[in-house]
Amino acid sequence: MTTFTNKTGLQILEFISNLKINYGKNNLSKIVWHELGEFTIQQAKDLLSQLIEKGYLKEVNVGISFAMVVVALTEKGREAVITKETISLDFQRFYSTTYKPATDVGIVDKDTLEEYYNIKRELMALQKREEELKETIKQAMIEKHADTITNELMDLCLKKIEKITYPKENIERLVPQDLLEKIRTIKEIIVLTTKLKTIEGMDP
Repeated sequence: MTTFTNKTGLQILEFISNLKINYGKNNLSKIVWHELGEFTIQQAKDLLSQLIEKGYLKEVNVGISFAMVVVALTEKGREAVITKETISLDFQRFYSTTYKPATDVGIVDKDTLEEYYNIKRELMALQKREEELKETIKQAMIEKHADTITNELMDLCLKKIEKITYPKENIERLVPQDLLEKIRTIKEIIVLTTKLKTIEGMDP
């Protein structure tokens, strides 16, 4: 049976304060559950919501092109960690509500898929913008005959690189079969391919 104490809220805040990066509520609830292991993922998510409602945590949008909301400590939360404050949370609801076990979520739970989808969209937009900016900078440097740009943010260097390729079809046609057998290496790997679908009201 899950045991909650008057230190549970503080334990969660202390754990979050030691994290190197901030996570969204769905992912953070899994991390808290995995670390403390005293309640279900859904209960961990509920406790995070209570701490947000009480002002110890806050949700912050750190996305650029799309919303990417993460959970972070507030000043009140940081003060609670320093003073070892006893935080009153409502645990009674957990004894009257049925929560789904962490193992009973199918192949991959919906929250994980939704978070992956949002991050994938964010990354695709950022990568597209990165390539646009790189091309703009590169063309400007070529036109101005500048090999380097140095400022307080970064060092940029324009280089000519010789890239040699051997088309697979040419190698297989021109290289003797017995030699191909000696140098050929076959390695089987498993990859995850992703094709994002258009959602009504959102750009593809």
